[in-house]
Amino acid sequence: MAAISQQKKMVEQLRQEAALERKPVSECVREMLQFVEKEKEGDCLVTGFAAKKDNPFQESGGCSLL
Repeated sequence: MAAISQQKKMVEQLRQEAALERKPVSECVREMLQFVEKEKEGDCLVTGFAAKKDNPFQESGGCSLL
């Protein structure tokens, strides 16, 4: 009985996936590039930080060897 219910769930999942609208990769890449170009001015990992204290990724301490 459990195998039948699992198969029904799998068939339903596959039907949902088959119904999704698909796009060509070239179109998706073009859209991604446009988004990145548009948003890069506000991306601190691309443009850098105004001051070192603004960097949340800055290590707090120095390096120490054991």
